[in-house]
Amino acid sequence: MFCMAQLISRFGDGLTTIVILYVVGTTSNDPLLIGFVLFCQYSPMFFFGLIGGVAADRFQKHHIMIAADLFRSFILIGMIFSLNNPVYVITLVFLSGIGSAFFYPARSSYIPVVVGEKNISEAMGVSQSIYSVMQIAGPGIAGLLLLFFSPTALLIIDIFTYSLSACFILLTAVLVRKNNKDEESSPSTSKEKQWTAIKQGLKVVFQSAPLAFLILLLTQVMFIAGIFNTTSNSILLQEFQVSGFHFGMIEAFSGIGAVIGSILGPYLLGKFKPGYILMTTTIFMGIWMMVIIPVEFLEALFGLPPVYLWVFGIGLMNAFLNVPISSLFLGLTPNAYRGRAMSILQMFSNFGIILGLIIAGIFSKYIGVIWITAISGGVLLAISLLSMRMKGFAALLNVTKKNKDTSTAAQLEV
Repeated sequence: MFCMAQLISRFGDGLTTIVILYVVGTTSNDPLLIGFVLFCQYSPMFFFGLIGGVAADRFQKHHIMIAADLFRSFILIGMIFSLNNPVYVITLVFLSGIGSAFFYPARSSYIPVVVGEKNISEAMGVSQSIYSVMQIAGPGIAGLLLLFFSPTALLIIDIFTYSLSACFILLTAVLVRKNNKDEESSPSTSKEKQWTAIKQGLKVVFQSAPLAFLILLLTQVMFIAGIFNTTSNSILLQEFQVSGFHFGMIEAFSGIGAVIGSILGPYLLGKFKPGYILMTTTIFMGIWMMVIIPVEFLEALFGLPPVYLWVFGIGLMNAFLNVPISSLFLGLTPNAYRGRAMSILQMFSNFGIILGLIIAGIFSKYIGVIWITAISGGVLLAISLLSMRMKGFAALLNVTKKNKDTSTAAQLEV
């Protein structure tokens, strides 16, 4: 049931994104508004994520998720009546992002309740697979539906997906309670003031060397990802001048790579230490982004196959990053702090993306999207190699699949 809720919710997210970008792009000639759409998608998690994390620890997690889904449904109703005004639409995108800032910390911290502590890695692999499948299906189906239906009709479909997601979450909560699984809010958090609860969550995360290291590493990785998100479409559409058909197929190849990576991720976590998988992936990610320079020459000689292969590799390595980071963060954090911990993770992740969007927008005008992508890859490679000399990485290597749910979590209790 919970997987169905995630599947439907992620499909709705993809549907909304394509519709909003289409509406804003066709009703305004100002490209800056497209940038505002992306900013309003990512920034609410940075501004409101910690509040959402405290709520996830203080109240029943399924209540938070259901309320967030219903809130986003009402926002979509407002969008239907505002489609002719891009400014109103972008404002509503920001409000919808606030709902997501409450939904995702609760969702992530609810996974151990549903699957049990010992199955976190496998569950995160399934969760990442769902995300990756919807990365392919959501935008693709939305683009197809736009050929036959109006944006208003698609938003009505999206309202239905959020409402259906809320129903599946409610059914999941009933099954969890029937199986006598524990989903208690933290008593200490319930008594704390909001600011005290936030400070306590920050203290728990940053006093743990492995968690602090993961935050630092992820912020830098997502900074590079923000740059790539900004430059990738320009590379495909302007530098390589791919057709609409190939653009959709290339995006699908990225999603296929992510699906394969999310399936292999839990298996590799059972064979190797998570720290090794994480750092190896960031190193190869940096190298792979630098490969865009020879890909540019190969594309001139052989056409688009090298581009397909390059984008497939990006999707594969994205999954190899997401699965170990999420499973490590959940496994290393005490149950009473998981909502806040995941919100901190997502907050710093989105901060990196926003910073990357800004930097890429400024410098791509002067050095070109190909070179800024390659330079970003070189920076990521250097960061990864330097990070291996930090104390946090050494602490991360002491974490294995067997001990991360017991000894390390016990040491974090305060």
